[in-house]
Amino acid sequence: MSNQPQAPQPSLQLKYENFTARYANHALVSVGAEEVYLDFTSGIVADRPGVSVMPIHTRIAMTPSGVVRLAQLLQQTTANFQVVQIPPPTTPPTPVEPAPVE
Repeated sequence: MSNQPQAPQPSLQLKYENFTARYANHALVSVGAEEVYLDFTSGIVADRPGVSVMPIHTRIAMTPSGVVRLAQLLQQTTANFQVVQIPPPTTPPTPVEPAPVE
């Protein structure tokens, strides 16, 4: 063990200014020369007959190393999710005759 004193760790606080949460159902990934772009959209919208658009509401530019850290964090986070599967019934349901209409 070293007897050298440890440098104090700075305190980190998150500050949310002009913060709004937006739901994103789709994410598009584009790669530039030195950056990775993540474009988020809530989905496809019909613009006019026969034409649909996917409006992008948020774009995030990240370095490749930042994307790797994000992927690792998402993998760790999704590993904690449990998929609940309901077993099929052991006996089929009994059919019910519709009541006659008078």
